[in-house]
Amino acid sequence: MKKVYRLSCGKWLNKKQFFEYFEKKVRKTIRKFKLLNNENKIAIACSGGKDSLTLLYVLNKLYKEKEIFALSIDEGIKDYRKKLLRKLKSFCEKNKIPLAVFSFKKEFGFSLDEKTRKIKKLGLTNCYVCSVLKRWLLNKKAKEMNFPVIATAHSLDDEAETIILNLLKGNPELLAKIGPKTGTTKVKGFVQRIKPFYLHSTEEIVLYAKLKKLPISLAVCPLRGKTLRVNVRNWLNSFDKKMQIKNNVVNAYLKIMALIKEKYKSVRLRNCKKCGFPSSQEICNACKLLEKL
Repeated sequence: MKKVYRLSCGKWLNKKQFFEYFEKKVRKTIRKFKLLNNENKIAIACSGGKDSLTLLYVLNKLYKEKEIFALSIDEGIKDYRKKLLRKLKSFCEKNKIPLAVFSFKKEFGFSLDEKTRKIKKLGLTNCYVCSVLKRWLLNKKAKEMNFPVIATAHSLDDEAETIILNLLKGNPELLAKIGPKTGTTKVKGFVQRIKPFYLHSTEEIVLYAKLKKLPISLAVCPLRGKTLRVNVRNWLNSFDKKMQIKNNVVNAYLKIMALIKEKYKSVRLRNCKKCGFPSSQEICNACKLLEKL
């Protein structure tokens, strides 16, 4: 059988071996970081992109005893979002996975497309505004639907980028908010977020999706600008794959993660005066943005 993937140790895997390796790593990640316990249902944040669609497929395959539910946010990026949602809806129907789609337009009264000029005037980026509002809306809807956890498709690449970004910003407190499991079950209003692809590279995810013939899209968001994250991504990708730079960054973080979280655990959470959701500030970032927009 044709070899399709080479492990860091040099061993080559054929297609069947790669599928086993990939799925075993998902289960191992979930066990190692205690991402799932006795939850009988899981919400999966699914944009319809390559990572989230693959995560939806894998968790639905490996955890048939649990109720798998896809949650998607339509931020209102013309054509781009419509195409992804069309594929996602078709995939969910074919695999009998319940899907709920929530839009910025209905929830906030505007689409992201309608606010791009205002966002630029405010000196903000589309990516920042989109991520803050999406995160807030996903938490709100998952809470309303009584989901104990939200699984997101953040990969090893994503986490390495975030670690470097937070270091460049000179804000170590932000490092306490990341990791394979984020949010907290101890604070009312938060839904725990888990990252089953935490140890998977983007390369592995894309290869798995292609070999499984999943209807993924590799399209890049048309509103994505030249952000610091993009610069960090390009920098990390510039290193020789053999150097395992992204793995090294994430593994180094995991070794000190407990110390960082312990140091900043005293950051007091309160209820946002506007929406009532937990926040380290009087008014949460989402509500601050909505006031400005």
